[in-house]
Amino acid sequence: MNLDELLKEAITKPEKRSLFLQMLIKSDVYVICKKPVKQDEINGGVSMELVTTQNPDGDVFIPFFTSYRSLQQFAKRYVNCYRLNCLRLFDLIQSASAVLNPNSYGKEFSSQEIKSILMVARNLNIPAISMKEEETIEYRAPQKSIEHLIRPISRYLARQSNVDSCYVVEMIRGCERPQILFVFDMIGNTRKLFFPLSKYMQSYTKSGDSLVFISLEEAAAKKAIEGVEPFYIRKKRYFEK
Repeated sequence: MNLDELLKEAITKPEKRSLFLQMLIKSDVYVICKKPVKQDEINGGVSMELVTTQNPDGDVFIPFFTSYRSLQQFAKRYVNCYRLNCLRLFDLIQSASAVLNPNSYGKEFSSQEIKSILMVARNLNIPAISMKEEETIEYRAPQKSIEHLIRPISRYLARQSNVDSCYVVEMIRGCERPQILFVFDMIGNTRKLFFPLSKYMQSYTKSGDSLVFISLEEAAAKKAIEGVEPFYIRKKRYFEK
């Protein structure tokens, strides 16, 4: 049973909550960062500024997630993120409150609860060690036909004057299911393109499709499309010929 499945059970079955916490603090989780994470070459470790959000009562908390897919469902767009051990995260944010998988099945952790978990972990000598601190992401050509996505997205992009080309690859994070990554060579505000495009594409996605949009300006995008030809290229206007 993975962490997501155990979390769902713990919500309705109190006897599962202790087992869930034990698994959680030994697992890696995802956080959203305001800027790309920087490596501290002098002192080691990393430097990151975490995103905060508010619940309906106005309380501020730090969102964190059991998987990259859960993070995407919350963010609804490409964001800077980082994967680290949950216990290490709690040690970093122990004066703040946090919510696991907000806007979905999840759990809120008060700062007092986080401190209590840290104390128990220290007493039991549980180390905060990430299984995969520097996560390796694999990119490859799509392993199944995605013509049902290529055709409508090409039609949509033909009406966008700020997109020069678009690439597509399959992205695999760890043991998670592959996602379809679209990389856009464009200018202007990505949100103004990605948000309406994601709504438009909802009519064409099939069960199991998970789409990710990213601008070519992102460092990860350049790595993803290395050696890949674009499936869409904007037609040149008369004065560009």
